Amino acid sequence: MSSLEHIRERITSLDQNLLTLLNERRQLSVEVAKSKLANPKAVRDQEREQQLLIRLVNKGRELGLDAHYVTQLYHTIIEDSVLSQQAFLQELTNPEQQQSAVRVAFLGSKGSYSNIATHRYFSRYQKQVVELGCVGFQEIVDSVESGQADYGILPIENTSSGSINEVYDVLQQTSLSIVGELSNNIDHGILAKPGSRIDQLTTLYAHPQPYQQCSRYLRTVPGIRVEFVDSSSKAMEIVANSDDPNIAALGSSAGGEMYGLQALQTDIANQTRNETRFIVVSASPIEVADQVPARTTLIMSTSQQPGSLVEALLVLREHKINMSKLESRPVQGNPWEEMFYIDVSANVRSDQMQSALAELSRITRYVKVLGCYPSEDVDPTQIPLTALVSKQDEQPSTLINTEQDDGALSSRSHKPSSTVIRVGDVQIGDGEFITIAGPGAVESQNQIMACAQQLKESGGAILQAGCFKPRSSPYSFQGLGEEGLGYLSQAGKHYHVPVMTEVSYLDQVATLASKADILYVRARHMQNFNLLRELGKTTRPVVLERNNIASLDEWLKAADFILAQGNQQVILCESGVRTFEGQGKATLDLSAIPLLRSRTHLPVIVNPGEAIERREQIAPLAKAAKQLGADGLLLWLHPDPEQAKVDNAKSLSFPQFSHTLSELYS
Repeated sequence: MSSLEHIRERITSLDQNLLTLLNERRQLSVEVAKSKLANPKAVRDQEREQQLLIRLVNKGRELGLDAHYVTQLYHTIIEDSVLSQQAFLQELTNPEQQQSAVRVAFLGSKGSYSNIATHRYFSRYQKQVVELGCVGFQEIVDSVESGQADYGILPIENTSSGSINEVYDVLQQTSLSIVGELSNNIDHGILAKPGSRIDQLTTLYAHPQPYQQCSRYLRTVPGIRVEFVDSSSKAMEIVANSDDPNIAALGSSAGGEMYGLQALQTDIANQTRNETRFIVVSASPIEVADQVPARTTLIMSTSQQPGSLVEALLVLREHKINMSKLESRPVQGNPWEEMFYIDVSANVRSDQMQSALAELSRITRYVKVLGCYPSEDVDPTQIPLTALVSKQDEQPSTLINTEQDDGALSSRSHKPSSTVIRVGDVQIGDGEFITIAGPGAVESQNQIMACAQQLKESGGAILQAGCFKPRSSPYSFQGLGEEGLGYLSQAGKHYHVPVMTEVSYLDQVATLASKADILYVRARHMQNFNLLRELGKTTRPVVLERNNIASLDEWLKAADFILAQGNQQVILCESGVRTFEGQGKATLDLSAIPLLRSRTHLPVIVNPGEAIERREQIAPLAKAAKQLGADGLLLWLHPDPEQAKVDNAKSLSFPQFSHTLSELYS
């Protein structure tokens, strides 16, 4: 047996070889970019990337590596390759910006979110950064306008708190141009001196934006007073320089480490996915290479006539220009007038964009391009779920029926086309057959992580598990509550799959919606109309399971309670109806699938678990549901079904689950 020291030496040698190979691969990526100069092609070829990932996943499995590990590794490598090519092409297009060191103005000082974003952005271009910390957004702009800084970094929007209005207002008055962008994952935490306890905190120092993004959690911390400061780095600096163990800062764990602080609590943002988008501004505009995807930001003011904004937006549609953002802010000095900020996916030098701008100049009061810049967010290339089970999926035939309902919101007469619901990178109702799976309840962090890994490896799309479990006996397992919800959310993030959990009571809706991507209404609550109304006010998709004594009409009317409140993301789940069978099980109503396809535009999935006596019966029911045109399947999954605290009789083991999906897509 090799000694520990010898093993570590071998690991060190392998790591050095890996770094050498990664550098060689990056250099080859630049060679690819050079080859595209003579024959301009887009930097990304996602069809080729997808084929590459499928081949690597299959090769990895032969070597004993799971699909998630391989895809995560190569998503990072592909992102680096794309950004390296874009940086090379941009420097050729803009030779005046090839200096090795740049002065950058940003909000706060070391450890602030803007500071972290600054280094991440300019490392893509291999620039040495000279830091210029500022106390406000206007000071950042002033530093660049005066020539003290070459660039400024400004946070412009966040997935939790929305647009940062002060930045939009500053952009209205500046002559600077937007020359770049990036999005950063933001993991807010409560940071304090080592040895501090969260239940003894009296004061929390925070910037208003992060505080707003974490407001839901912070309301649950009793007796804590909030002091607002100019930046997150300022908050951390105050705590680091104090001897008071009862004060804390709101910031990132990475920033806290720079100040010797420890995280008492992490992942406390209102939304599971918490990202901030930053823009980079400079005194001079840039040109975006033809091979690089571009984004253009413009501002415009329309006349105060009915339909004037619509008329302007129709110009973009007529020129086939995709608008990714529309924001309005008051025109400074002109009460009740609005300035509109628009992001479009187009190069300002393109013929279609030049034509659109010319037309907009004729029909608007004011139009100005704030900047055209590379779109540098590289979305991970997705592997088709069917490829993960190494089987070719046969598409179910499209069922067309002109039968119309009574005009209800769920009916085909209200919406003839089928609703497609997108959750992360998963689409439900677009013709693909997806699988939702997971344990009946979160029992531990290790259990839900193992289920998430198996789901991803087998080709499942969405992870589900109960956190708050209403049981008929007070002695039965009631779930882990918010602790379990945290574990479920972490598992989804780690394996990059959306998560779903069941909701039973009104007061759970806000908490569950902040961490879960889909909310699941079980059959017993199908006609809890107060709950349905509340779910209709959320922005989360809702899976509505059919009660076993409900007719199709009653089921669809229950869906209308959600739709009527504004939430159009309802997924129907057939789980069986009560018949004369005396086994205590429901009978899966597969005939409901084609009937629903003709009557409603809503997606339909099937939960066969309530209608089986033995686990072996799940596979044929699942195949039948797919052939009849269902959009997906809901299954129960557990590392050790016999020991499951909830739903053990209908839970599949990992091998059973993998085999079921393999057969399903054969």
